[in-house]
Amino acid sequence: MMKFTAPIRTLLLSLLVISLVACGGQSVDEPTNQHENQNQEQNQEEEEEEEEENQNQDEYDPAVIPAHLLLDFSPTRFAYAVDTRITPSATVYNYNWEVLNNAEVEWTVGPEEMVEKDDGRDRWFVRQEGTVDFQACAIEDGVVTDLCAQRSVIVSDGAPTITLESPSPGEHFDGSDVDSITVEGVVSGFKTIDRVQVNGEDIEVDADNRFSTELTPHFGINTVFVRAFDGVNPLDGLTAASFLWAPHFLETTKGDHEKPIETTLDDAIILKLGQNFFDDGNPPTVISESHLLTEDLADIIFLVLRFLDISSQLDNPVVDSSGFVLSVPDVTVYDPRVEIDTTDEGLQLYAQLPNIIAQTEGMIEVSDQTLDLGGEISAALSIFVQIDVEKPSAQEPFTVEMTHFELAIEDATPNFASAEANAIFQLADSALRTSLEDLLLDSVNLSFIDTLPNLLEDVFTSLEDAIAHQEFDLDVGIGEPISLEFAGQIGQLGTVFMEGLEGFVEASLMVDGASHFPDNPGVAMLYAGPPGFPFFDGSRIQIGLNLTLINAIFHNLWDAGLLNIDISEMIPSNFAALLSEGNAFGRLPPLASPPMNDEPFDLMLHVGQLETELGWNDRTDRFGAHIAVGVDLNIAGDSIAIEVSDQPIIDLWLIETTGDAPLLDAAGLETVIRSQLWPEIEEAIGDGLSFGLPIPDIGGLDEFAPELADLDLDVRMTRPMDIRDGFLMLDASFEGELFLP
Repeated sequence: MMKFTAPIRTLLLSLLVISLVACGGQSVDEPTNQHENQNQEQNQEEEEEEEEENQNQDEYDPAVIPAHLLLDFSPTRFAYAVDTRITPSATVYNYNWEVLNNAEVEWTVGPEEMVEKDDGRDRWFVRQEGTVDFQACAIEDGVVTDLCAQRSVIVSDGAPTITLESPSPGEHFDGSDVDSITVEGVVSGFKTIDRVQVNGEDIEVDADNRFSTELTPHFGINTVFVRAFDGVNPLDGLTAASFLWAPHFLETTKGDHEKPIETTLDDAIILKLGQNFFDDGNPPTVISESHLLTEDLADIIFLVLRFLDISSQLDNPVVDSSGFVLSVPDVTVYDPRVEIDTTDEGLQLYAQLPNIIAQTEGMIEVSDQTLDLGGEISAALSIFVQIDVEKPSAQEPFTVEMTHFELAIEDATPNFASAEANAIFQLADSALRTSLEDLLLDSVNLSFIDTLPNLLEDVFTSLEDAIAHQEFDLDVGIGEPISLEFAGQIGQLGTVFMEGLEGFVEASLMVDGASHFPDNPGVAMLYAGPPGFPFFDGSRIQIGLNLTLINAIFHNLWDAGLLNIDISEMIPSNFAALLSEGNAFGRLPPLASPPMNDEPFDLMLHVGQLETELGWNDRTDRFGAHIAVGVDLNIAGDSIAIEVSDQPIIDLWLIETTGDAPLLDAAGLETVIRSQLWPEIEEAIGDGLSFGLPIPDIGGLDEFAPELADLDLDVRMTRPMDIRDGFLMLDASFEGELFLP
């Protein structure tokens, strides 16, 4: 065992104390606690791990990590003019789409030659036309991340400006002189033009940005749409013009304060009453004993004969002499047969009454015998009538003249109470037979045959009466209504062998007032050839409306100012306070033409060029419009009704504005036209233009047969309307329905 001396022992203790103090240990006076030291070390490690865990938690916390980046621009525009200053802004969001207010981004803008930064701030001037790309990337802990967003803006001084030099808006072209239309003009405002389109077709542009092409027109209102693209601005330059082309124009009388606006047509309407109108070869349709249908004039005459009121025409006793008294209280006609044929001169009517029953009363004295004449006589009669029909001119009336008449008793059989009277009647020269036969012949003659020409004359005259004079007041809801007068006369009507009656109607259309368009060439005509009769075969009633008649109505109303309308009250209320005036103005007349693109209508009605001018406090905007809408024609009673669709097709374009842009854009103006202006025009045309047609009126039949007072006659269309040689052909049937008590 080693022993230390006192000095040495003291030195060692001192070194140990110094060593413990230097190491943070306890003083030599306190005992050492090894477990406590181990706990302190463990606590220190746990604190360090917790701090590290907190740091990791902050690094991946969705609430603070940038996850989304959106860009915006001030000012916000579809395209920016050169030298505009654009201030982009970037908004950074966390995973919950909550804004990180203190987030930073780095901007990259280019191409550099197109932009200039404004004083070191995050905003740039755009100096050239083209596309400028803006990119922003989020910065995290001073490092640019991969979280970026990019948007491009268009720099352009506006869409190309197009000047259309031909055709001129509202121009009229006569097809006898012009069969193609030159479309030409120039595009200005840019050094280069990417392309120009005319009605959707690309055409060449020369070094001076001029263009020219030929357009084949169609009948009616044509609209040329010209678009130009500069390859930069997605908004194309657009201009348009509507013009009218027709093979021929019908000259009109221009109105002033002393004479009306007037259009006269020699063949405004063509008319045919076919052979089937007079006789289709079939008897009336018997639905039941009390329900009959008629389809031609022969059927109606059948009913007249069937219910002929002969008894009321007789003065009983019909014979009252010494030894001979005869009364006929009732005469009934059963099962008549009627045939009517048309000839080159008129009509031939053949009727057979195979079963006439005459009730008899009376007596006759023969050889001191008094014979009872009570009973009946059955007889068969035949009738043949030739009637000439003529209407030589509009100034002359109808002439209906019976030129030949034959009436004969084919057979007569007595059925008296007295057999001796029956025997006497059979004697050919007996007074009884002669008296009764004369009675029957005279009764039928007086009650019907003598008046047959008058009945037919009434039928034919009713054709002209229906169109003699009509007047319509058309009101578009603003300003004074415009009054249209229609006067028609049958210019000629004649029979054709086994074909029927054919003729035409002369008409005059008049509107009071001075012409708003005194230089217009007249009414557009679809067919410039000689008047014809494009009838169907085998029809009962055919009425052909010359399309020129329809368009003459629209033309005269237009010339009188129908489409010159104050529309200021139609402007939406949020714009009304800024509006000083608003007007619509039609450069061209409304015009009806055949459908061209399988539209499901009888006609298409076009309105163009309809211009609207809106005067605001600080600018004036002028738009052009072309409106197309379907039209159907239907027979309602004895009139034709024009039904206009309530869904027009509207094309709008800006003609000019005195400001940078129109205050009410094309979409807003279309809403005004569609919801406010068009319903007024539609109502005026649709409700106002329903006019009478030359349709036969067979009335007053109860004068001959009271049972016919309830005969209901109806005219209805039998096939869809067709356009043939410039005429709107309406094919109709003439049907009668009779219910007997």
